[in-house]
Amino acid sequence: MSTNTINRDKRGPIKLGALLDLALRADASLLGMMILEKSIGFLAGPRGGGKSWLAMIFAYAIAARKPLEPWGTGAGAAVVLLDGEMRAAGVQERLRLLHALNTNEESRILAEANVHIVSRDYMVDHIGSMDTEEGQRRIDELIPESAKFVVVDNLSAWTSGGREDSGSWAIIKTWLIRKRIQGVAVLLVHHTGKNGQQRGSSVHEDLLDYSILLSPLPSSSEGHDTRFSIQHTKLRDHIPELRQTYECSIWTEGERFQFEILPAGFNANQHAAEMVEKYRTGSSMTDIASELGISKSTVSRTLKKLRELMPEPLK
Repeated sequence: MSTNTINRDKRGPIKLGALLDLALRADASLLGMMILEKSIGFLAGPRGGGKSWLAMIFAYAIAARKPLEPWGTGAGAAVVLLDGEMRAAGVQERLRLLHALNTNEESRILAEANVHIVSRDYMVDHIGSMDTEEGQRRIDELIPESAKFVVVDNLSAWTSGGREDSGSWAIIKTWLIRKRIQGVAVLLVHHTGKNGQQRGSSVHEDLLDYSILLSPLPSSSEGHDTRFSIQHTKLRDHIPELRQTYECSIWTEGERFQFEILPAGFNANQHAAEMVEKYRTGSSMTDIASELGISKSTVSRTLKKLRELMPEPLK
């Protein structure tokens, strides 16, 4: 195969034969096969339903090179959180709790260097809106050149008057395309309407590589957690493992944030005996997690809970 590359200074139509002969570089992974360089995604959910938390988890995993099931492992790349609605103290507290969950010193150092926060509340000065050219210019000035992933939280807070019509979106779309050309991935966080679907024009979906819909679930019996289902309603790339529905629980324990993401309907207690048997017969936690379609941390947490309950110590 020829090692021809695209001459970006002279763009134009290209014949199929020439296209197939090109040695195109695959877009680098930022988080598994879903969030790639240049990818554009949507994360929609109800108010107070956990979407800001999940977006922050995505950004942190990418920045800190952390594994995040079911999506994959972060690349250790620079990320930007554009927060337009929370108090700066609230953003700080959430990141403090999330960072405390990370016990790997090398990963913590990566996170502290790679996570960049743009907070309207902290900056005080008017930043601008994403649906105006001047606003886009001012926002771009705040995004480091090293950034590979940008979270816009949320779309309404970064548009003038919270507009969600096709005219407003056309201007934002131009900005998104520009980011794609620059090799930057963008995740837009958005509210759902009364029907449980994303608000605004359906043209929002056209440009997207992936779209995630969160739906609220009842809290646990203790009532101290936030729970929601996760559905990937659009996946431009072939990622079969993400076609199923997942359920996420988020809570805090002391000074640490905790979360668990499992396939819908999976009950760790019901699978406890199977986990114990596999572990005792030599299967690693990684192997058990892979066989059951869950994260290694879920296996570890379940086995840890069982240690004190088992008549025969679980080693």
